[in-house]
Amino acid sequence: MVKYIRVILFSIIAVFGIAMSLGSSYAYSDKGVYYDNVRYSDNVTFYGVDGLNLGFDAALADLGDSYEVIFDVVNDNDVDMVITDTTVKEDDPYITYELTYLDGKKVQVGDVLEKNNTKTLKYVVTYVNPVMVDNYQIDSSFNIQYDQKI
Repeated sequence: MVKYIRVILFSIIAVFGIAMSLGSSYAYSDKGVYYDNVRYSDNVTFYGVDGLNLGFDAALADLGDSYEVIFDVVNDNDVDMVITDTTVKEDDPYITYELTYLDGKKVQVGDVLEKNNTKTLKYVVTYVNPVMVDNYQIDSSFNIQYDQKI
């Protein structure tokens, strides 16, 4: 039985959609969409943020332990952006994964991030059942893809 779970490097890789040629009024600004203002629980080692990439690892030692990462998604474009795809790990027998807005609403395809606006997201990973196998490791990565709203 494993008494300690080590979360491998966690990385958010959000793919920022390429603008279709819709004329100069829909052109992207220089800054684009990026993550900012990252906060995290005490059991997270944070490595940094680079645009749409977050890097960290975390430890879940005891049943009921969890970690959270809270971050802002900033849209400095001159156009609204929409989530066109999300990939979040499915809960397994030992771990649950939740990607929500700060108010608890689930992040979903079709959610809009208005131009020159910010939304705060929260990612929580929780150790819910005893691990019954040796060398269990989790990959808690997820992906959010933003494209121009048409």
